[in-house]
Amino acid sequence: MSKKKKVVIGSIIGLVVIAAIGGKMVLSKKEPVNTKEEEKIEFYTVENVDQVFINGVVTPVMSKEFTKDTTLGKLGDLNVKNGENVTKDTVLYQYLDETTDSQIRDLKFQIESTQAEKEKAARQMQLEINEMNNAPTSESGEATSSPVSKESIDLKYDLGSYDIKMSQLQTQINELSEKQVNKVIAPFDGQVIIPQDQNRDSAILTLSSTDFYVEGSVNEKDLEKVKEKQIADVRTIADNKLYKGEVTYVSNIPNTQQATEGGASNSGNSLSTYTVKLSLKDAKEIRKGFHVQASIKLEDKKIEIPKEAVKVDDKTKEVYVLVDDFGTIAKRVVETTDQGASKDKIIVTSGLEGLDRVIISSEVPLTVGEPTPGGEVTENEGGEK
Repeated sequence: MSKKKKVVIGSIIGLVVIAAIGGKMVLSKKEPVNTKEEEKIEFYTVENVDQVFINGVVTPVMSKEFTKDTTLGKLGDLNVKNGENVTKDTVLYQYLDETTDSQIRDLKFQIESTQAEKEKAARQMQLEINEMNNAPTSESGEATSSPVSKESIDLKYDLGSYDIKMSQLQTQINELSEKQVNKVIAPFDGQVIIPQDQNRDSAILTLSSTDFYVEGSVNEKDLEKVKEKQIADVRTIADNKLYKGEVTYVSNIPNTQQATEGGASNSGNSLSTYTVKLSLKDAKEIRKGFHVQASIKLEDKKIEIPKEAVKVDDKTKEVYVLVDDFGTIAKRVVETTDQGASKDKIIVTSGLEGLDRVIISSEVPLTVGEPTPGGEVTENEGGEK
């Protein structure tokens, strides 16, 4: 290529470059380019710990459903309200036996009639006493007619017998009233649950105790790893709260029928599951029906994390850490101790699991429930930078 052609081509290229630079300068005035570096977020991945996970549902320790019993009479009004906490022997509602109404009415009429007879007898008695007191006497002061004493008049009318009769009638009324009202009482302390829609076949109410346990299941692979009295961390799905639990029962009978039937048709990927029950401690805010996940550590391996990752809530004073829960910022309440911890570390005795990604620091504000920010990430596997 000749030098002339090279100069022309070079000039053209130069003009293009200058135009591009000029255009960029013009655009930069309208939309400033963000030259700020990506914010950094630092994680600490908890060392894996061999665990068994149990998914379950919160269940009251005691629960009783009350249904209608027509043999007890007519159902009266409820004495309790929905959601009310009651103590044992509280009257929940009562039945009225209408067959005794006529008997009670008749007895009350007899009492009224007896009272009227008594009042009539009392008036007549008083008249005779007045006549006795006003009877004419001789000059010597002796009565001219046959002597009549007040005692004989009292015996004649015997007002006390009327009182005895009325008392007996009232006793009969009381006995019938006791039979007429059939009280239904609470067999234990608990909370009243009244269904919103009631029909002829629905329950009147349900009484559930306010202490709970977890009923869950474990698959056949992990069955032998779960034993009674093992301690478990129980976390609610709804509000992510942590409770302490203890295994109280492990079934040896499968819940799924395929395990007992056998045969080639059951050679698929499904596994038999077995019921496991766990007690709950201090579960005051938990509710019936809450779904939970319990984790049982199978090895005594301490979980250590950097101290700077641990935070304290100013209002509740809860100790917690923030974790990346599958791309979302989550708050985990933890229990910690300094005893036996490495330098600049703290031991978490409850609240974290193996492979949890704990957030140590972030250059951007973090909000629980929001997506985990992107950008440059520093990962500390097993606690080593």
